[in-house]
Amino acid sequence: MGNRRMAREAKTRERKFTALFKSYALQLVFRSVLFGVAIWAFIGAPLQLSMSEGFGFAYGFTLIDFIFIVLVADMITKFIPNAKLSVGSLKQYRRFHVPTAALFKNGREGLVAYGREMIDQGKLILENIPQRLRSTAEETLQGLEGTKDSFTKLLGNFAIFRLLPFKDSQLEAPLPLREQIRHDRYREIIPVLIFWVVFNVALFVLFSVLGVFTQQLALVWVLFYFLFDMICVVLWCPLQLVFMKNRCCTTCQIFNWDALMTVTPLLFFIFDLSTAWFAWPLLAMAIVIAVHWELAFVRHPERFDERTNASLQCANCSDKLCVIRDPLLTRLKNLPEPIGSIVANVPTSEPETHQEISSSANAEN
Repeated sequence: MGNRRMAREAKTRERKFTALFKSYALQLVFRSVLFGVAIWAFIGAPLQLSMSEGFGFAYGFTLIDFIFIVLVADMITKFIPNAKLSVGSLKQYRRFHVPTAALFKNGREGLVAYGREMIDQGKLILENIPQRLRSTAEETLQGLEGTKDSFTKLLGNFAIFRLLPFKDSQLEAPLPLREQIRHDRYREIIPVLIFWVVFNVALFVLFSVLGVFTQQLALVWVLFYFLFDMICVVLWCPLQLVFMKNRCCTTCQIFNWDALMTVTPLLFFIFDLSTAWFAWPLLAMAIVIAVHWELAFVRHPERFDERTNASLQCANCSDKLCVIRDPLLTRLKNLPEPIGSIVANVPTSEPETHQEISSSANAEN
């Protein structure tokens, strides 16, 4: 416990803004400005937000044309495995799946044995590389050889660990653990799904009863979700605090739902052919992104859980998107009832090691 407390204190002292966090913060500023401009247009220039009349180039390059390009560009990044995005969004791809000891038959022993095998293969490869590169590689291999204890330090060096090639069979969890991962994920996402459907339908009914639901209002609604998506990443996420209670964006099970959630208001125009050129392409892209995400989980649930994917563990995180979230969450926990009790069970990020989580996962199974 003392070591863990010291690690948390060190993490607090070293808390800093990473390049990725800064890029998300800039996106938050940009989306805030875009939302503000949309509010101005909603009040003073509604044609600028008309999906049926303002969209396209019949009236020149208008605000709604720019909004369409921004939304499409944001969605396109979801299809690029090497995009500058959080690993929380990219964990669906194989290249970001680094197995923990929980995926090896003999746990850490099996992982160590595989590492030794890779080093032996590396020695053979050395014979076929240029001399100028060979000396550096030989020094690296010699440093890793040593005793078993010194070799196991490889498990704590995540940068080296990611370089090891793994077979598909080494990335699959035992059936009981797979089922546990599925169970835990569905327990997180089903309440969110129910809330999102009910909340949006209720708003649609309210706006319709009041007679204010228009194309312009729907687009402002979309841009509000577009802005709030980045608020969730940079500052805090109410869906996480109230429903999922997961640790951070890295372990978020609905990270790539954001595209579909953003354009949800457009679903109410799906049968309005006058808005089809604007709404349908965005809805189609968002649905493809969400389906791709869910199919990735169905086929490879191990990629989505920190018990089986070391890339998602706090100690291996280089995103550090929690730099503002964690202090805010701590303050929320110190607030009086009912807010304090709502967020009491939401974990903060702790720099647990790869070995600690792997060992605990093995113990549970």
